[in-house]
Amino acid sequence: MKLCPQCSAEYEDKVSFCTKDGKSLVTRIGIRTKLCPHCANSIAEDALKCPYCKADLSSTAAPEWPTREEVSSEFGQRLKTNKISIASKTILIAGLTVFAMGVFLIGGQRQRNESQSVLDETFRDLSEKDKKIQDLEGQLGQARKELAEKTSQVVQLKAKLEESQKNLASTQQKLTRAARETERLAASRAPSATKTSSRAPEPSPPASRAAGARGVAETSVYQTIRPTQVYEEPAASSRVVSQINKGTRVNVVRSLGDWLEVRSKGSNPAGFVRRDDVTFVSKAN
Repeated sequence: MKLCPQCSAEYEDKVSFCTKDGKSLVTRIGIRTKLCPHCANSIAEDALKCPYCKADLSSTAAPEWPTREEVSSEFGQRLKTNKISIASKTILIAGLTVFAMGVFLIGGQRQRNESQSVLDETFRDLSEKDKKIQDLEGQLGQARKELAEKTSQVVQLKAKLEESQKNLASTQQKLTRAARETERLAASRAPSATKTSSRAPEPSPPASRAAGARGVAETSVYQTIRPTQVYEEPAASSRVVSQINKGTRVNVVRSLGDWLEVRSKGSNPAGFVRRDDVTFVSKAN
């Protein structure tokens, strides 16, 4: 190992100069040392500054160190004082230990009794709380069961409500169609009654209507008394195949209740018209 003579920093053997102050390093064995007059650490003899306490050694006189005899006398006096102090401390510690043991023995039983009482009371409280928790868990389970049942009932009621709404909508549609049909029949019967009262009764219609009640009639000529729709089947819900203007004459080949089956000599398709929409003219030749 090598040592810097200025700052006493140690380096490996392969290093030649100190990185702090640039001094050439010397081998540690060949260095003469002395004690720092301020901190008593071992430093190089020619060091100008102590590397430990950083004291400037160039302008400071060496302090007077006490002689060995003075140190020995002072050390003996302190040793005797320390021996007396140690004995006093030992006696004091023993007294305190005895006192603490007495306090522990006297108050230990009372503290144990109080601790046991506290533990018993705590155990009772825990038992009561555990019982309450079990009761609450039972009530919670019952409430969950009731909630599930009510949820199932709500689902069933919703399904019934939806079905009722569908039925209501269907009924409303039927009522709307019936109301429209009633209004149309009332509007069609009023002009027909006026015409019937203003002219003499026709002999043929009664026979035709009697035949219509039986479902079969001879081919006759009828005339529409208003714009009339021709249906594919004898039902108002069937498809409309054509529209006939007011005053158009049609050939009726058959009667089915309130419906008359008509045939056209032209390009109009055959179908059914309402009996109230036409009036009898004559029998076909």
